[in-house]
Amino acid sequence: MKIRLNDNVADFSDKISSILFLKHTNFFIEYCNEMNLNLEKEYYQLLEELKKINNLNEEYLNFYFGSFCEYKDVVNANVFCLATSFFKVSDIYDKNFSEVIDFLLNYSDKEVQTNIIQSLLYLNGQSDRTDIDGYLDNIDKTFSLLNELKIKNEFKWIIFKVLKSPKKYIELFCEKLLSINDRLNHALTILIPFRDIWIDQLKNINDEFPKYIIETIKGKEYLNCSYINIYPTLIPYTATISKKLDEIYLGLGYKVDQLFKNEKIDVDQIVNLLKLISDKSKFKILILLKNKKLYANEIAEELNLTNATISHHMRVLTIQGLVQSARIQNKTYYYLNTKKIKFLLDNLNENFKNIIDIEEKK
Repeated sequence: MKIRLNDNVADFSDKISSILFLKHTNFFIEYCNEMNLNLEKEYYQLLEELKKINNLNEEYLNFYFGSFCEYKDVVNANVFCLATSFFKVSDIYDKNFSEVIDFLLNYSDKEVQTNIIQSLLYLNGQSDRTDIDGYLDNIDKTFSLLNELKIKNEFKWIIFKVLKSPKKYIELFCEKLLSINDRLNHALTILIPFRDIWIDQLKNINDEFPKYIIETIKGKEYLNCSYINIYPTLIPYTATISKKLDEIYLGLGYKVDQLFKNEKIDVDQIVNLLKLISDKSKFKILILLKNKKLYANEIAEELNLTNATISHHMRVLTIQGLVQSARIQNKTYYYLNTKKIKFLLDNLNENFKNIIDIEEKK
């Protein structure tokens, strides 16, 4: 397995990510808080600069960057919207901003429709290998898919409109990005120091680190590929994974290495453990996984929660190391990492014991 790094697409993806950050500020702040992480002040300064861009109006933000799902149903902290459904990272991985815009403008109707439908199928828990042509050739089947999905009604209608005239909406999307490109470049200068530091770190990254992230989120079976293509992303503490044939595309957000720790247990991790088990749903999942492996649908049915909500919980639990996953017959099964849980509990017990010993000696 070879690991490659290319930061060309950051010229485009940083701008998309920054607009997503503007549109969904509360979501990303809550995500960081849940992980016991903090955003640097520069990210808040970026928001203020973005708010000054007059052409970045609410109508455009809502239409292209509005989340298909309610925040509680967002899968793996990846906000799905039209802007991110238009393209696949594998197609733009080695392109800069101008090249990506040209590429999008030259998409055929069918290519745009295919990318959007694959995003919808992913939200519906279906594989990329699902017969896309069956949806492209049957408008009733596509409409039924939209009705099945747990996405906002306003976006069901918007998506349907875009699927009917994809080139029209791609052109409007790109036209706006081009008109505000200089202002976006200016706003993003605030994060240039972070960008430079992060790229230098990625250039010297230990090969095992990206593999560890992929295994943690997707399971060991996902590592059966020839290449891992890494690209830096703007939103901190996030990892975005996609796959095409035998290649993985891994977007690593600034400081994500602080989130995926594969090292000795520290106080922060113990605090995170206490936070996790204070959440009723997450605690119920841990109890449910006692002595057995379950896949997301089974957990969702047992707890009467949506698949998307379960996916979010599983991401948090796997990142914190309490749960592991394995791919079995095209399904991702989850099971307890009993070794890690025992290690955490032993450390928690030891810390409380030390506190008691100190108090008794007073």
